[in-house]
Amino acid sequence: MKASQLLKQVAIGVSFGAALMGSAIADPIASFDYTQEFEFVEPIAPAGVNKEGATAGASDVDGFTKLSWGTESNSFNEISSLVINPLPGDSTTPSNVLTAGTVTTSTDINAVSFGLGPVVTHNNFVITGTSLDSATAEDYVVLSPLGGGVDQIQQITFGIDFYETPNNPGNPGACPAGVAFNGFGCGDIFALSGGLLGVPTLLNGSIVAFLIDSFLLDGYNYDVYITAPGLNVLTDAACAAVGEASGCIGFTTFENQVNAFQLAFGIIASENIPEPATLALFAGSLLLMGLVRRRKVKGDFAA
Repeated sequence: MKASQLLKQVAIGVSFGAALMGSAIADPIASFDYTQEFEFVEPIAPAGVNKEGATAGASDVDGFTKLSWGTESNSFNEISSLVINPLPGDSTTPSNVLTAGTVTTSTDINAVSFGLGPVVTHNNFVITGTSLDSATAEDYVVLSPLGGGVDQIQQITFGIDFYETPNNPGNPGACPAGVAFNGFGCGDIFALSGGLLGVPTLLNGSIVAFLIDSFLLDGYNYDVYITAPGLNVLTDAACAAVGEASGCIGFTTFENQVNAFQLAFGIIASENIPEPATLALFAGSLLLMGLVRRRKVKGDFAA
């Protein structure tokens, strides 16, 4: 066979292979139903932190839905606490229910739909005595594809470093730069650690989100992003105050207030396009099979 004919057949094979592989990929999964369990787990420090509550029903996380600490020194007669999914109208009592819903899959980073996750509430009251120093949180999400199929499990554990900022009421200059201040003093600082979050990504042009997981399913990559109001890269001063390096990720809360944050997540699907080398190998295999068959047929006639 002439070289020009061989090159022509290779080109045809590559084009055919690309068309065949492209046509084999259906549309991405339109949506996922989800259940989400979010709890605090050990290690939790110091030992004086109160731990209570657990998610009701079938559980894959062995933890707590409320941490509380300190001695009340405020008009609410309350100690400070972190509560997951509190009861309506009662920010200090966890409901102990799983979060569930449906999230629509997006294909455009500027048109992402979000599923609502658990509400995490920091009851930031003026206290004395023991304060939370650090904790661990575990997030367990089951994504069930629309129309059936294998469930996708997202299980993530990350650290929480906390700094009970000295209040210094009347002296906003005493707060680390970037930390909220009101008439009761400086707010408190939370930083997330353990490699959960990477470089922030802007979704829909303005929403700061972080990639937490990716999975491949039926020819598409699905990237899972998490976001929450106030979750962002902290200032260098805030990171230093909580004992983290510059560029740490977290949030701050106002003093003597109920601070609620609702987690949300979005899923972006993109077609898993084969590498050129893989495509060429596939096309070459098709061509080789054709040549072998052609020679075999010629041999059969010659015999």
